[in-house]
Amino acid sequence: MLQKFQTHIKNNKLFSKEDKLILGISGGEDSVVLAYLLKESGFNFALAHVNFNLRGKDSKADERFCKALAKKLKLELHVKLVDVKAYCKAHKVNIQLAARNLRYDWFNELLKESQSQFLLTAHHLNDSIETQFINLIRGTGIKGLKGIPEKGSKVVRPLLHFKKAEIASYAKKNKITSRLDKSNLEDKYQRNFIRLQVIPKLKKLNPQLEQTFLSNTQRFQEESAIIEDYLEAKSKELVSPTEDGITIHKSKLKKAKYPSTLLHSLLSGYGFNESQRKSILQNILSNGLSGKSFYSNTHHLTIERTELLLKKIVPVQEHDFIIKSLNDFKTLKKFKLSPNKAFIIPNKNELYLNPTKLIYPLTVRHKQTGDKFKPFGMKGFKLVSDFMKDQKLSVFEKEKCRLLVNGNDEIIWVIQYRSDERYRVNPNESKLIKLTYLD
Repeated sequence: MLQKFQTHIKNNKLFSKEDKLILGISGGEDSVVLAYLLKESGFNFALAHVNFNLRGKDSKADERFCKALAKKLKLELHVKLVDVKAYCKAHKVNIQLAARNLRYDWFNELLKESQSQFLLTAHHLNDSIETQFINLIRGTGIKGLKGIPEKGSKVVRPLLHFKKAEIASYAKKNKITSRLDKSNLEDKYQRNFIRLQVIPKLKKLNPQLEQTFLSNTQRFQEESAIIEDYLEAKSKELVSPTEDGITIHKSKLKKAKYPSTLLHSLLSGYGFNESQRKSILQNILSNGLSGKSFYSNTHHLTIERTELLLKKIVPVQEHDFIIKSLNDFKTLKKFKLSPNKAFIIPNKNELYLNPTKLIYPLTVRHKQTGDKFKPFGMKGFKLVSDFMKDQKLSVFEKEKCRLLVNGNDEIIWVIQYRSDERYRVNPNESKLIKLTYLD
């Protein structure tokens, strides 16, 4: 196995002896065998062990074992004790996800601190097969059939093409001892059930199951790359970037050959679930009402007449700025204050003001329920919400819009759209100031 291991790393250019590596070690057979293989091969690496403290005395014994292994192999060992249960409570996730997040967060910190090139993990072929089954059970496309990737930007899994039986055989032949996590023998967990109950039965039908899956995985990876190239090319046709998100063109998506798959790809990574994606697609294909909104934990999507507007959710503050004097404008990046040299019809992002009409503090804030003003050129009052509707502002434009409000709660300016008639200035006045909003 050692020769095969070294050849595989060299042929696939996974890493070199010049690279500085970190091996995530649990004390289990797979990671311990990988430590011996790396040591025998002369690679430069350190060990990193996370103590999740979930198994009482066994967790402490795992840590002691890793310390003894590091001493035996003359390797540096990093140890991290984490509170998984506290993380679960704070982030409302299950233990498995919490443990994974804590482990990889720390590994990433170690990579930076030690200036190491790669993190190595001991995932093997059978792990990848189990992952493929889990993805199938949960529901997946071809991407989920690719299994675990062998190499990412920072993570390498050099045992991914090796069967568990090969690893166990190498450990036995070389008298390599390791720790046994007894929870791996319980089939109450989904992955364990697949490993202990499903795969042994399938191997009765196909004794070469691992090799078959390896061949399938390689083919799926190539086919997935072709599909991803297609999706990337189509996304350039369908998507336009905006300052704070993206715009997806409805008509182009509706006319596309595979709108469901395209939408799934376009929304991937934004946190929308399958039910939401189906509702969005149904709205598009049936020419549903515009203005409907969908929220994930991180993003907000609104269906407009001709497009889907997607942007990251930014917490709304009651007040953006409190302005106590004219000098405060000079300290705000969003505004430029300048004396009026000669009155010129202002652009939409400009406003002429008579400073004698200002009552401090002024406020720059979001629209509030019931806000009304006298739009420039009109005699009566109008709700700001109605004004925005008349301007045909999208949901995102409404959220982005700010009001400049006087100290007496009168709206001076719906910034970038319309000033208030009550603050109309005389172009011949000598002490006017010009306020420019820098968006």
